[in-house]
Amino acid sequence: MITLSQLPGRTTRINGSDYLFFSGYSYLGLGALPEFQEWVSEGIRHYGVVYPSSRVSNTPLELYERLETALARFTGTEAAATFSSGFLSARTAVEVAAQYLPVYALPQTHPASTGLPGVTVIHDRWETFLEQRLQAGETQFALAADSIHPTPGVINDFGFLQQVPPECRILLLLDDSHGIGWMGAAGQGAAEQLRLPAHVELLHHFSLSKAFHLNGGAICGSREWIGRIRQHVNYATSTPLMPALAHAWLESEALRNEQRRLLLRNIAHLQKLSATTTFVRNGGTPVFVVDIQGIAAQLLDRHIIISSFSYPDPQHAAVNRVVINALHTLADLETLVAVLHEQQNQP
Repeated sequence: MITLSQLPGRTTRINGSDYLFFSGYSYLGLGALPEFQEWVSEGIRHYGVVYPSSRVSNTPLELYERLETALARFTGTEAAATFSSGFLSARTAVEVAAQYLPVYALPQTHPASTGLPGVTVIHDRWETFLEQRLQAGETQFALAADSIHPTPGVINDFGFLQQVPPECRILLLLDDSHGIGWMGAAGQGAAEQLRLPAHVELLHHFSLSKAFHLNGGAICGSREWIGRIRQHVNYATSTPLMPALAHAWLESEALRNEQRRLLLRNIAHLQKLSATTTFVRNGGTPVFVVDIQGIAAQLLDRHIIISSFSYPDPQHAAVNRVVINALHTLADLETLVAVLHEQQNQP
């Protein structure tokens, strides 16, 4: 474990020495940018540090309505509801869906969606599972899934939903925490690429922290489903995310677009540098998996920090991941790959 004493960006400082930092998330690197920090400070001056009130209070802060309207527009949905964390938004999406539908989950879906009573993880092949549902007369159900599997850094393929027959209606509870903000034509996330058939409805939810550096979460979807979400106790009675962060997100559209451009440049550059020799897996995301024994300690000796821990189950073996962000320079990536090649070629 490496304990940090300051906000990392492309680098961090430990005991007076600089280290290249390829861990954590904050894909767009917004938290380290003075412009974004000034919007947060401006939000604190105007709204304070926290708004300690439930969402159904008789004195709501209009800022949250503006944020939810903007998020719905950003994701191309009818409505949105925001929460104080991505974990809470995922839990709420599943809990509300379970009030109306049986809920199933694809393997390796985040525990925020699967760790609830009544959620059944699918272990059969999809075709077998779907046939069983149809034979049982269960033609309407919810399906929880992640857009990206972050441990190998791979975008999940949902093409199998194109084969669902029209008589079967599915509510897709898509956790897009690792796609929102950088995937899609303008960062709208994985949902833009799904091309779902008409009988598969999307309830799009995500953490706002992974790309946007906001300690919060959101659910986006139809007015009907978001109306139900807003009636749930998790939304109605919880304290909302920090208002200054909501203010900063609303002000930062141009900055977010530029940081997204830089992130995509960095992903492409690292893919080109590494080709097929350095990383065991990457699916076009900011996460690159390294399979070299003891590599995290070896890189640390060279003043490079990567992500190396067991997740989501602490009992599993540690996964070594290089996580890049928009703050990294091309030279940073070249330094990383040069050191990795050295370690890879050692006898």
